[in-house]
Amino acid sequence: MQPLLLTRPFRLVVVTTLASFLAFGATLPVLPRFVVDELERGEIAVGAVFAIHALAAVLVRPVVGRIGDQFGRRALIAGGGALTAVAMVGHLAVGSFALLLALRALAGVGQAAVVVGTATRALDLAPSSRYGEAMSYVMVAVQLGFGLGPLVGEGLLGRGSYAAVWIASAVGCLVVVAAASRLPVEQRRVAIATGPLLHPAAIVPGVIFGIGSLGFIGFLAFVPLHADGLGLAAAAPLFLLCSGTIALVRVVGARLPDRLGAVTAASLALVLVIAGLGWMGLLLTPTGLYAGALLLAVGTAIFAPSMALAAAQGVAADERARVMATFTLFLDLASAAGPAALGIAAANGGFGASFLIAGGAGVVALVLLRRWLAPALAGTARTERPPDAGSVGPSAPVDPTLDGPSPA
Repeated sequence: MQPLLLTRPFRLVVVTTLASFLAFGATLPVLPRFVVDELERGEIAVGAVFAIHALAAVLVRPVVGRIGDQFGRRALIAGGGALTAVAMVGHLAVGSFALLLALRALAGVGQAAVVVGTATRALDLAPSSRYGEAMSYVMVAVQLGFGLGPLVGEGLLGRGSYAAVWIASAVGCLVVVAAASRLPVEQRRVAIATGPLLHPAAIVPGVIFGIGSLGFIGFLAFVPLHADGLGLAAAAPLFLLCSGTIALVRVVGARLPDRLGAVTAASLALVLVIAGLGWMGLLLTPTGLYAGALLLAVGTAIFAPSMALAAAQGVAADERARVMATFTLFLDLASAAGPAALGIAAANGGFGASFLIAGGAGVVALVLLRRWLAPALAGTARTERPPDAGSVGPSAPVDPTLDGPSPA
């Protein structure tokens, strides 16, 4: 009999993740217009607004991981949600570009805390044999937030004003705080957390994850322009195709990483990613774009939870927040550097060259996965500690009444 995963607290973590990314996603299509129309700035300023958010997240992630292991995931999620809510309320008073940058940096700090807190709490609440499945469900919530949030933001802007979007995003962040307060109370650790800020177990998986994600990051950045060049009326159907495919694959194939193993599942995923990017790079037609996007989406859906499993398996409970902080840091780095590098490739060789270079990054990730990570995992004698529902430490007692198990 499979150990329970979809307990009440775990479902609450997924809902919290969804609320956070809905609030974040609602601002994505609105911020560029706000910068251009209200602050009268150009495209470089728009890029800076998004870059400062990612940069702030990169800088604080190692510290956030230490805080999560020291003071608990619930405090991390609630604190991050509160910081982001404050930042969004501050948007109501923005009259200068400098203030907007400061508020976006604050939002980046809060979002980083929520991401690390929810990912780590999901692992705390999952049986060790279902870590990959747990991360799949959490990432479905992320994908739905990214997919639905922009629709909410554009809808509010069309019917109201920028203020309506900022307020709605702040309310979503307060939902995160409220949901976090309903999670089981964690036992506080007395000892001060020790060890490096970057957890060694997550560095290799994180590097491979960042390199292997460059293709999807580049796709998101450049597919609207590529679609215009191919004569397509809009790029929205491509985003919908990718978002829907990723969500569906992560639900239907949630147990693939656990059943196949992290390395095997990630290898399969990278083959699909490379094939999709190669197809888009070589077949510069609408058919090639849609077919390649479908393959890329399926591969991406499997790749992320597989690499998260590789990073987390066998790590003690009181180190998991540092692991998740280290692991996700490399995605932030890829998100910051990837579009710039691929943009240079697109400017010099066209979008086909950009996609092929991104596919080459996928090949590099696959080689590193097979030659670097696979032997390391096979030769590592990590001893899995049983996860518990109410603790950030490995020895805290479990209160089964907190978990209200579901039939899953």
